[in-house]
Amino acid sequence: MKLWDRISRGMDAGFDAAIAAVHNLTEKAGEGIEVTRLRREKARYETALTRLLAELGNAVYEEISQKRLDDVAETLGVKDKVLEIAEYEARMVEIDRKLGKELKDQEKE
Repeated sequence: MKLWDRISRGMDAGFDAAIAAVHNLTEKAGEGIEVTRLRREKARYETALTRLLAELGNAVYEEISQKRLDDVAETLGVKDKVLEIAEYEARMVEIDRKLGKELKDQEKE
């Protein structure tokens, strides 16, 4: 599974929870209908903006890492972050491999 797919799944769950929390808080606080509507609308825009920024960041990361654009990463000041992401991604792949092995071993027992 690609890194972006994992992140996107987690972000979607987090965003849904955040919007639900805003909804519950504003209702419990007894705010007026217009204030509640505006808070919800703002939360939706914040969620959409965060999602777009994450998608943009993922697209830049994929382009830099696939084409080995070290000079671009250096210019943008993100070379260390690109390396760190690649390292974390490799660790997650290794953990997935170990989990698969452990689950197979448990099924045999």
